[in-house]
Amino acid sequence: MAQTGEEIPRKSSSSFSFTDAAEAVLEQFGHKQPVHYRAITEKALTLGLVNTKGLTPEATLYAQVLTETKRQTRRGESPRFIMHGQGMIGLAKWVVGGLAFQIEQHNEGVRKKLHGQLMVMPPAEFEALIVELLAALGFDDVTMTPASGDGGIDVRGTLVVGDVIRTRMAVQVKRWKRNVQAPVVQQVRGSLGTHEQGLIITTSDFSKGACAEAERPNAVPVALMNGEQLVRLLVENDIGVHRTSYDLIELGEGE
Repeated sequence: MAQTGEEIPRKSSSSFSFTDAAEAVLEQFGHKQPVHYRAITEKALTLGLVNTKGLTPEATLYAQVLTETKRQTRRGESPRFIMHGQGMIGLAKWVVGGLAFQIEQHNEGVRKKLHGQLMVMPPAEFEALIVELLAALGFDDVTMTPASGDGGIDVRGTLVVGDVIRTRMAVQVKRWKRNVQAPVVQQVRGSLGTHEQGLIITTSDFSKGACAEAERPNAVPVALMNGEQLVRLLVENDIGVHRTSYDLIELGEGE
Protein backbone atom coordinates (compact mmCIF):
# COMPACT_ATOMS: atom_id res chain seq x y z
CA MET A 1 0.00 0.00 0.00
CA ALA A 2 1.31 3.42 -0.90
CA GLN A 3 2.36 5.56 2.05
CA THR A 4 1.60 9.20 2.78
CA GLY A 5 2.85 11.62 5.36
CA GLU A 6 -0.67 12.39 6.53
CA GLU A 7 -1.78 9.87 9.13
CA ILE A 8 -5.33 9.28 10.29
CA PRO A 9 -5.59 10.37 13.94
CA ARG A 10 -5.67 7.46 16.35
CA LYS A 11 -9.05 6.89 17.89
CA SER A 12 -10.54 4.50 20.39
CA SER A 13 -11.97 1.19 19.23
CA SER A 14 -15.48 2.56 19.76
CA SER A 15 -14.88 5.16 17.03
CA PHE A 16 -14.69 2.79 14.06
CA SER A 17 -16.40 -0.37 12.95
CA PHE A 18 -14.37 -2.63 10.66
CA THR A 19 -16.18 -1.22 7.63
CA ASP A 20 -15.68 2.40 8.71
CA ALA A 21 -12.00 1.66 9.36
CA ALA A 22 -11.66 0.12 5.90
CA GLU A 23 -13.20 3.22 4.33
CA ALA A 24 -10.89 5.52 6.31
CA VAL A 25 -7.78 3.57 5.31
CA LEU A 26 -8.75 3.44 1.64
CA GLU A 27 -9.60 7.13 1.63
CA GLN A 28 -6.25 8.11 3.14
CA PHE A 29 -3.87 5.57 1.65
CA GLY A 30 -5.57 3.96 -1.35
CA HIS A 31 -4.86 6.74 -3.84
CA LYS A 32 -7.98 5.65 -5.74
CA GLN A 33 -6.56 2.18 -6.36
CA PRO A 34 -7.88 -1.14 -4.95
CA VAL A 35 -6.05 -2.46 -1.88
CA HIS A 36 -5.95 -6.01 -0.54
CA TYR A 37 -8.05 -6.55 2.57
CA ARG A 38 -5.05 -7.86 4.52
CA ALA A 39 -3.14 -4.63 3.89
CA ILE A 40 -6.22 -2.60 4.86
CA THR A 41 -6.56 -4.54 8.11
CA GLU A 42 -2.87 -4.20 8.94
CA LYS A 43 -3.01 -0.43 8.48
CA ALA A 44 -6.23 -0.13 10.51
CA LEU A 45 -4.67 -2.07 13.40
CA THR A 46 -1.45 -0.07 13.23
CA LEU A 47 -3.38 3.20 13.44
CA GLY A 48 -5.53 1.92 16.28
CA LEU A 49 -8.74 2.36 14.29
CA VAL A 50 -9.96 -1.05 15.42
CA ASN A 51 -9.14 -3.01 18.52
CA THR A 52 -10.07 -6.66 18.45
CA LYS A 53 -9.18 -9.75 20.42
CA GLY A 54 -10.13 -11.99 17.51
CA LEU A 55 -7.49 -14.22 15.97
CA THR A 56 -8.44 -13.39 12.37
CA PRO A 57 -9.18 -9.65 12.08
CA GLU A 58 -8.45 -9.78 8.34
CA ALA A 59 -11.25 -12.28 7.80
CA THR A 60 -13.59 -10.24 10.00
CA LEU A 61 -12.96 -7.05 8.04
CA TYR A 62 -13.37 -8.76 4.68
CA ALA A 63 -16.57 -10.52 5.77
CA GLN A 64 -18.13 -7.31 7.10
CA VAL A 65 -17.26 -5.35 3.96
CA LEU A 66 -18.67 -8.13 1.79
CA THR A 67 -21.86 -8.41 3.86
CA GLU A 68 -22.47 -4.65 3.77
CA THR A 69 -21.86 -4.52 0.02
CA LYS A 70 -24.27 -7.37 -0.66
CA ARG A 71 -26.96 -5.85 1.53
CA GLN A 72 -26.69 -2.39 -0.01
CA THR A 73 -26.78 -3.92 -3.49
CA ARG A 74 -29.86 -5.91 -2.51
CA ARG A 75 -31.54 -2.67 -1.41
CA GLY A 76 -30.80 -1.08 -4.76
CA GLU A 77 -28.35 1.34 -3.15
CA SER A 78 -24.88 2.23 -4.30
CA PRO A 79 -22.41 0.34 -2.07
CA ARG A 80 -19.54 2.36 -0.63
CA PHE A 81 -17.12 -0.47 -1.50
CA ILE A 82 -16.34 -2.24 -4.77
CA MET A 83 -15.07 -5.82 -4.59
CA HIS A 84 -12.49 -6.23 -7.37
CA GLY A 85 -11.82 -9.92 -6.82
CA GLN A 86 -8.83 -11.75 -5.31
CA GLY A 87 -9.34 -9.86 -2.03
CA MET A 88 -8.94 -6.40 -3.55
CA ILE A 89 -11.27 -3.65 -2.26
CA GLY A 90 -11.86 -0.13 -3.55
CA LEU A 91 -14.26 2.73 -2.86
CA ALA A 92 -17.29 3.14 -5.09
CA LYS A 93 -16.99 6.93 -5.06
CA TRP A 94 -13.72 6.62 -6.95
CA VAL A 95 -15.77 5.53 -9.96
CA VAL A 96 -17.30 8.61 -11.58
CA GLY A 97 -19.92 7.97 -14.24
CA GLY A 98 -20.08 4.65 -16.03
CA LEU A 99 -22.62 1.86 -15.77
CA ALA A 100 -22.61 1.60 -11.96
CA PHE A 101 -23.35 5.32 -11.66
CA GLN A 102 -26.22 5.10 -14.14
CA ILE A 103 -27.74 2.14 -12.29
CA GLU A 104 -27.59 3.99 -8.97
CA GLN A 105 -29.21 7.07 -10.51
CA HIS A 106 -32.01 4.90 -11.86
CA ASN A 107 -32.49 3.06 -8.55
CA GLU A 108 -32.59 6.31 -6.59
CA GLY A 109 -35.36 7.52 -8.88
CA VAL A 110 -37.31 4.30 -8.30
CA ARG A 111 -36.93 4.63 -4.52
CA LYS A 112 -38.32 8.17 -4.65
CA LYS A 113 -41.26 7.03 -6.79
CA LEU A 114 -41.96 4.16 -4.40
CA HIS A 115 -42.05 6.59 -1.47
CA GLY A 116 -44.47 8.77 -3.41
CA GLN A 117 -46.71 5.78 -4.12
CA LEU A 118 -46.83 4.95 -0.41
CA MET A 119 -48.38 8.35 0.25
CA VAL A 120 -51.23 7.99 -2.26
CA MET A 121 -52.10 4.29 -2.39
CA PRO A 122 -55.47 3.23 -0.91
CA PRO A 123 -55.40 2.55 2.85
CA ALA A 124 -56.18 -1.16 2.47
CA GLU A 125 -53.35 -1.59 -0.04
CA PHE A 126 -50.94 0.29 2.23
CA GLU A 127 -51.90 -1.85 5.22
CA ALA A 128 -51.41 -5.03 3.20
CA LEU A 129 -47.97 -3.82 2.13
CA ILE A 130 -46.93 -3.16 5.74
CA VAL A 131 -48.16 -6.60 6.81
CA GLU A 132 -46.21 -8.19 3.95
CA LEU A 133 -43.07 -6.33 5.00
CA LEU A 134 -43.42 -7.36 8.64
CA ALA A 135 -43.80 -10.98 7.56
CA ALA A 136 -40.67 -10.67 5.41
CA LEU A 137 -38.77 -9.25 8.40
CA GLY A 138 -39.60 -12.32 10.46
CA PHE A 139 -42.92 -11.45 12.11
CA ASP A 140 -45.33 -14.29 12.83
CA ASP A 141 -49.04 -14.23 13.69
CA VAL A 142 -49.41 -10.74 12.22
CA THR A 143 -52.89 -9.31 12.77
CA MET A 144 -54.45 -5.93 12.05
CA THR A 145 -56.17 -4.35 15.05
CA PRO A 146 -59.61 -2.68 14.86
CA ALA A 147 -59.63 0.79 13.34
CA SER A 148 -60.78 2.33 16.61
CA GLY A 149 -59.45 1.78 20.08
CA ASP A 150 -56.41 -0.26 21.12
CA GLY A 151 -54.46 2.92 21.85
CA GLY A 152 -53.60 3.60 18.23
CA ILE A 153 -51.85 0.25 17.69
CA ASP A 154 -52.36 -0.85 14.08
CA VAL A 155 -50.67 -4.25 13.96
CA ARG A 156 -49.69 -6.88 16.49
CA GLY A 157 -47.39 -9.81 15.88
CA THR A 158 -44.45 -11.83 17.13
CA LEU A 159 -40.94 -11.17 15.86
CA VAL A 160 -39.22 -14.54 15.53
CA VAL A 161 -35.44 -14.86 15.30
CA GLY A 162 -34.07 -18.26 14.33
CA ASP A 163 -37.07 -20.10 15.81
CA VAL A 164 -35.48 -19.38 19.20
CA ILE A 165 -36.23 -15.77 20.18
CA ARG A 166 -39.86 -14.67 20.12
CA THR A 167 -40.70 -11.05 20.93
CA ARG A 168 -44.26 -9.78 21.00
CA MET A 169 -44.51 -6.50 19.10
CA ALA A 170 -47.15 -3.78 18.83
CA VAL A 171 -46.80 -1.65 15.69
CA GLN A 172 -48.21 1.77 14.92
CA VAL A 173 -48.04 3.07 11.34
CA LYS A 174 -48.06 6.80 10.56
CA ARG A 175 -48.50 7.74 6.90
CA TRP A 176 -47.50 11.32 7.59
CA LYS A 177 -45.56 14.07 5.87
CA ARG A 178 -44.73 15.82 9.16
CA ASN A 179 -42.29 14.38 11.66
CA VAL A 180 -43.51 12.11 14.44
CA GLN A 181 -43.16 13.77 17.85
CA ALA A 182 -42.42 12.42 21.33
CA PRO A 183 -46.09 12.20 22.49
CA VAL A 184 -46.74 9.55 19.82
CA VAL A 185 -43.93 7.43 21.25
CA GLN A 186 -45.37 7.88 24.73
CA GLN A 187 -48.82 6.85 23.47
CA VAL A 188 -47.48 3.68 21.89
CA ARG A 189 -45.55 2.77 25.03
CA GLY A 190 -48.66 3.30 27.13
CA SER A 191 -50.64 0.97 24.84
CA LEU A 192 -48.24 -1.97 25.08
CA GLY A 193 -49.46 -5.19 26.59
CA THR A 194 -47.55 -7.40 28.99
CA HIS A 195 -44.13 -8.40 27.60
CA GLU A 196 -44.72 -6.37 24.43
CA GLN A 197 -42.29 -4.01 22.74
CA GLY A 198 -43.24 -1.20 20.39
CA LEU A 199 -42.44 -0.26 16.81
CA ILE A 200 -43.48 2.92 15.01
CA ILE A 201 -43.29 3.00 11.22
CA THR A 202 -43.67 6.32 9.42
CA THR A 203 -43.36 7.55 5.87
CA SER A 204 -41.80 10.76 7.22
CA ASP A 205 -39.22 10.99 10.02
CA PHE A 206 -38.89 11.39 13.79
CA SER A 207 -38.10 14.51 15.78
CA LYS A 208 -35.12 14.57 18.13
CA GLY A 209 -37.54 14.46 21.02
CA ALA A 210 -39.22 11.34 19.64
CA CYS A 211 -35.85 9.60 19.21
CA ALA A 212 -34.85 10.51 22.76
CA GLU A 213 -38.17 9.29 24.14
CA ALA A 214 -37.87 5.98 22.28
CA GLU A 215 -34.48 5.37 23.92
CA ARG A 216 -35.39 6.66 27.37
CA PRO A 217 -33.59 4.66 30.08
CA ASN A 218 -35.64 2.30 32.25
CA ALA A 219 -38.56 2.42 29.81
CA VAL A 220 -39.94 -0.26 27.51
CA PRO A 221 -38.11 -0.03 24.15
CA VAL A 222 -39.91 1.48 21.17
CA ALA A 223 -38.17 0.94 17.83
CA LEU A 224 -38.45 3.58 15.10
CA MET A 225 -38.54 3.10 11.32
CA ASN A 226 -38.57 6.28 9.22
CA GLY A 227 -39.59 6.69 5.59
CA GLU A 228 -36.10 6.17 4.18
CA GLN A 229 -35.65 2.96 6.16
CA LEU A 230 -39.12 1.79 5.16
CA VAL A 231 -38.36 2.21 1.46
CA ARG A 232 -34.98 0.50 1.81
CA LEU A 233 -36.53 -2.52 3.51
CA LEU A 234 -39.31 -2.74 0.93
CA VAL A 235 -36.74 -2.75 -1.87
CA GLU A 236 -34.50 -5.24 -0.05
CA ASN A 237 -37.44 -7.64 0.27
CA ASP A 238 -38.76 -7.06 -3.28
CA ILE A 239 -42.02 -5.54 -2.08
CA GLY A 240 -43.48 -2.94 -4.41
CA VAL A 241 -40.59 -3.36 -6.87
CA HIS A 242 -39.21 -5.98 -9.22
CA ARG A 243 -35.65 -6.60 -10.33
CA THR A 244 -34.23 -6.81 -13.82
CA SER A 245 -30.92 -8.61 -14.33
CA TYR A 246 -28.49 -8.52 -17.23
CA ASP A 247 -25.29 -10.43 -17.91
CA LEU A 248 -22.22 -8.19 -17.98
CA ILE A 249 -18.99 -9.71 -19.26
CA GLU A 250 -15.51 -8.29 -18.62
CA LEU A 251 -11.99 -9.40 -19.37
CA GLY A 252 -10.35 -11.59 -16.76
CA GLU A 253 -7.49 -10.53 -14.52
CA GLY A 254 -4.36 -9.72 -16.48
CA GLU A 255 -6.13 -9.75 -19.86
